[in-house]
Amino acid sequence: MFSWQTAERSRLDTPNETAHVLAIDGRAWGVAKVAGHPVSMDLDQLAKLLGQHTALARLGPDAVVPSQITSLEATGQRETVAGVDGERYRVSWVDSEGNARIDEAVLTDDPLVREMQDALLGGMTRAIASGTGVSGHEAAEQELTRRGLAVLRFGDDFRLESISDARQPDARFAMPSQPLDLQQLMRGVMGN
Repeated sequence: MFSWQTAERSRLDTPNETAHVLAIDGRAWGVAKVAGHPVSMDLDQLAKLLGQHTALARLGPDAVVPSQITSLEATGQRETVAGVDGERYRVSWVDSEGNARIDEAVLTDDPLVREMQDALLGGMTRAIASGTGVSGHEAAEQELTRRGLAVLRFGDDFRLESISDARQPDARFAMPSQPLDLQQLMRGVMGN
């Protein structure tokens, strides 16, 4: 589940809700329960510690978002996703490994979905990308923004399930603890 207050303040929960990622002012923080207590960690530090070619890097924007859109053709067919009207498009795109692909997407100009996309791509994804070194989604994001469109569905990879304009409480985006200093923790484990 993804929730946001602004593009610079968002939260992405795991499906089982045992962990989540907070994006606050351009930085990403992982929060998980350890021995029943919430612990937060700087994802930049974690990525550096683990290396950029780990599973953490796959949290980045290239997991679903194309790195480049080469063509966007409206089909003239309408589709409702999560109660929001959109139009089907045939999207030719290039993935992060340079492979050309074609998918169907449902796009909308709905202001709330555009706001959510701005928080997800412009806030959360950019914050995760800065820490993991995974990037390349910017061109696709810019093309959608230029056209005033947001994604309701993209192939089989992404489908908006629901959306609400309900105000999210500040506590939902609060750090539950001081972030662990992972480098200091590793030094302690290694005995240095």
